[in-house]
Amino acid sequence: MIRVIVGLLGIAIVLLSLAVIAKPKLAQTISERLSETGYFFSAWLRILVGLFLLLVADTRNWYILFNALGVLVLLSGAYMLQIGFERGKALAIKISQGNENFLRISGILGLIIGIMLLSAR
Repeated sequence: MIRVIVGLLGIAIVLLSLAVIAKPKLAQTISERLSETGYFFSAWLRILVGLFLLLVADTRNWYILFNALGVLVLLSGAYMLQIGFERGKALAIKISQGNENFLRISGILGLIIGIMLLSAR
């Protein structure tokens, strides 16, 4: 069951990263369409995924990757809840309207992390 969840998480990260690399304006579209319910749902989902990664870190080969990702995802979800919907949406739009090369580099980093998760299942 853990392999399936880690595999699905890796596939989702790879697919979204490839989409952002191919079309950087997709990040801006997602940021602008974000509703308050979707914002809080994604924040709590980040917290749950971070806790899951921290729980399974001891059972995986790449425990450092799982520990680091778990802490980063957990902190990003907590930060999203802390700053609230309006400031969080403004921050996401500000980042997505920036340099397209920055978005592509972020997509490449996400692609690498997704592939590492897929290889660590």
